[in-house]
Amino acid sequence: MGRPVYVTTSGRNFTGTGPHNVSAYTVGGDGALNPLGAPLPTGAGARGIVFTPNGKHAYIVALEENAVYPYAVANDGRLVPNGQPVQTRGESPIGIAMAPDGRTLYVANQFSDPFGTVTVFPVYPDGTIARRGDPVPTGVPEARNVAVSPDGRFLFVSHGTPGDVDPDVIVTFPLRPDGTLGNARPPVPIGAAGGGIGITPDGRFLYIACLETDDIHGFQIGADGSLTPVPGSPFPAPRTPEGIAMAPDGSHLYVASVASRPVHTPEEDGIWTFSINSKGTLQRVQSRVEAGTGPVGITTTPDGKWLYAGNFFSDNVSGFAIDPVPREVTGSPFPANGIGPAFDSVTVLPNQGPTASFTAVPGRPTRFDATGSQDPDGQVTRYDWDFGDGTTLRDGGPKPDHVYSRPGTFTITLVITDDEGCSTHHVFTGRTALCNGSPAARTSRSIVVPGPTLTQRS
Repeated sequence: MGRPVYVTTSGRNFTGTGPHNVSAYTVGGDGALNPLGAPLPTGAGARGIVFTPNGKHAYIVALEENAVYPYAVANDGRLVPNGQPVQTRGESPIGIAMAPDGRTLYVANQFSDPFGTVTVFPVYPDGTIARRGDPVPTGVPEARNVAVSPDGRFLFVSHGTPGDVDPDVIVTFPLRPDGTLGNARPPVPIGAAGGGIGITPDGRFLYIACLETDDIHGFQIGADGSLTPVPGSPFPAPRTPEGIAMAPDGSHLYVASVASRPVHTPEEDGIWTFSINSKGTLQRVQSRVEAGTGPVGITTTPDGKWLYAGNFFSDNVSGFAIDPVPREVTGSPFPANGIGPAFDSVTVLPNQGPTASFTAVPGRPTRFDATGSQDPDGQVTRYDWDFGDGTTLRDGGPKPDHVYSRPGTFTITLVITDDEGCSTHHVFTGRTALCNGSPAARTSRSIVVPGPTLTQRS
């Protein structure tokens, strides 16, 4: 089965109203989206959807109900309701982010009065959630989106709403060990109407799309969570940029332009591609790829091969192959099965990392067998060996032989990678995990290699 992709529909756009759904798809070998069961009704005004890193539970924020809807993920990728929706106690929740460790959920409430607020939800082992205290004020009106640093130490909250003309801000909260918010840091200026947020997986850089000033603001994230503009920031962007997706390797940023100001302008919407250099500066490498009408929500797959964007006005989902810039796949766009896929509406199920294992039979040669290594949602495709005597074998397959030049005790290390590029590293870009990698993809063991026997010496 291909990687599952999920699309929420808000139930309304500028052209009509309709059902509030979440639809599941699987990615075909050619990048096409294949429906995975029927659309599932969800909360009114559905926006972002995020997952626990282990891929077992999902959460959808419902703007018109001031609530979060919890789901369990079935073995085939379909969503199953997992308890009742939980109120945020804030007005118009829109941004949603999962902590990298999967223990806490954060929601930005845009129109709480007089300031925007963030609601904190602990995530229990069974996937249910409960509000932790009252929503926390950000000190600034119109909190719109949230993102968590990949190390889980800071929460970033963007502010502003479409139609703003004055510059807005981003506010940083240190996160306590229990996931609650520390004291807010002083606001950092950005452009007008901060929207999508993307963080490089190494946690060095943060980018935010500003809808009303048509630019992307980039920041270097300090060890204390401070934000310093990267060289060249802000960067000109397409008209009304709203959605952001980060490449899994942190090399590129993809921006969805809905082009909705003051009315929708079809010739100016689409997907734009920027490269990210070592200092965090953005360089536009592709001016525009046409999607459906009004792309907003956007995501890459964990292997970085495919990109998907929900189109707010045409009620469908565009699919692209990334090679290295987006190229629309055959059959795109695909039906969204609802009206108005909106902000952060497209998300992919996190890829689960593999578990390394091997046996060794000492001799001349010593024979290794790593076919017992496992990947829960795919296949192991790469085996990197360190034989402990100064010899390494990159991509050496599961059953290599090795001749030791002398007897002794040697520590062998194996690192494996699955078919979507997931290995020892957890890949997280601010809202939800792409790859739930872990140290389990690496294993070591010591073996005793005997000297040659009398027969071998003769």
